[in-house]
Amino acid sequence: MRVRRSGTRVGLLIGFVVLGLILLGTRAAEAQAKQKLSMGTATIGGLYYIFGGAWAKALNEAVPEVDITAESTPGSVANSQMIQAGKMAIGFSQATAAYEAFNGIGWTKGKKYDKIRALVALYPAALTVYTLDSRNIRTLQDLNGKDVSLGPAGAGVDQFGRNLFEVLGIKPKRIHNLPHEQTAKAVGDGQLDAGMTVQLAPWPGLKDLETTHKLYFLPVTKEEGEKVRAKYPYYSDGFLPKDSYKAITADIPSLGDWNLGVVGADMAEELAYKLTKGTFAKQKDLLATHRAAEYTVPQNARYNTIPIHPGAIRFYREAGVEIPPALIPK
Repeated sequence: MRVRRSGTRVGLLIGFVVLGLILLGTRAAEAQAKQKLSMGTATIGGLYYIFGGAWAKALNEAVPEVDITAESTPGSVANSQMIQAGKMAIGFSQATAAYEAFNGIGWTKGKKYDKIRALVALYPAALTVYTLDSRNIRTLQDLNGKDVSLGPAGAGVDQFGRNLFEVLGIKPKRIHNLPHEQTAKAVGDGQLDAGMTVQLAPWPGLKDLETTHKLYFLPVTKEEGEKVRAKYPYYSDGFLPKDSYKAITADIPSLGDWNLGVVGADMAEELAYKLTKGTFAKQKDLLATHRAAEYTVPQNARYNTIPIHPGAIRFYREAGVEIPPALIPK
């Protein structure tokens, strides 16, 4: 005679259901426990946006308790403003724009953004001023009376360009603030005379443009660079390397800047420590996205221009990196 085991089966089914609910509850609790953080990059197409997506992914893997989302923003200036206001956890910024923000000079018009702190120095970049070769624009002074885009308003390059024009007495016909990709397209279409960006060459947007157009890159001469640095000493020497673009057959002198990862002063020290450590632990993953990450090493902490978060300092000291006294928060 066959024994009916329906009760056993029902029991097993109930057990599986209960186990499933427990697992779902556990996963929900884990997801809920993750700290959601926003990361401000810049406009779509620029290296901040590209690098930011990879950096957020790397940090989410290295620091499981966080859920970081990379977001498109106008750029350096806007990121500092949002971090100061507590509306953003992490942001990209040019070192010069961060310096002006923290010290209340330049674009800030006297307001100090004293709640921003450096986390990591990510990679260097050079001021890149480009035009179509057919425009016959060969020097920065040739930009007088021309239509020029300095990238989006709120980006570090916007202020960089305005500082440059101010010192050198250059008066374009009109300054536009188009996103980087739109600027490149408008230059290619002949709607703009020149565009400006601050990137680690080669920038994909210009590599695409030069497949259909012959470009010309304007140098910042030694004399021009000295004039700019006399007023803005936090800019550095820079150059566009030979063969980075088709039109560059020899190194072109320019001005340089570093790009930083910036956070708020009120970020928990332990979290800042883990984010810093996680960044360098995932450097190889970042390199798979862009060669800029070859500069993302602890030893480059000295290129930060604002005080470094205490949590990051803790990591650098463990790594044997000496931090300049000026970068230690008071």
